[in-house]
Amino acid sequence: MTGKLLFIAICLLPIYVETKRNYNIDIEYITPVVTDVFFVKSMNFSLTNNKAANMDLILNRNLTKFPIRASVYLLTKGKRRISLFQVDFEACQALKDTAPNKFLAVFKKELLRTSNIPNQCPFIENVVYRARNYTVNEDAFPAILPDTAWQFQLNLNMKDFSTGFIRISGRVRSTG
Repeated sequence: MTGKLLFIAICLLPIYVETKRNYNIDIEYITPVVTDVFFVKSMNFSLTNNKAANMDLILNRNLTKFPIRASVYLLTKGKRRISLFQVDFEACQALKDTAPNKFLAVFKKELLRTSNIPNQCPFIENVVYRARNYTVNEDAFPAILPDTAWQFQLNLNMKDFSTGFIRISGRVRSTG
């Protein structure tokens, strides 16, 4: 709990003090795990470099509802995960309206900018949805972040975690 409070305090400090951004946010790897998702035909991810990711997704059926659980974790040196937040939402509703929180709004904005994903449902079966050069933009985050490892996880069905997830892992690195 103390780690969460410290992280929140560090993130709020720039609101009161004018500071210069002194870090990079890197993507280290993406792990898609689809074990029993009846609506996914194919899902592939790749990294262009430590800043840009790509995705190809083909669905087995039309989707008008897409429940997701999004989680963000900090990783300790011992690889323990500290949960910063977890939110359940309906992806089709979030695409059409505002995202459930500011972090997901940043994620959504960049996803829509770099992909052919529609800004409302339905998602159509047998269409290749592509994201190219999805980039983490440090300007969308607080001016001060501690050096840390992080994970962003999207569970593809918030009711049944065995169906699959996408885990994006990376680091915040100081630039000086």
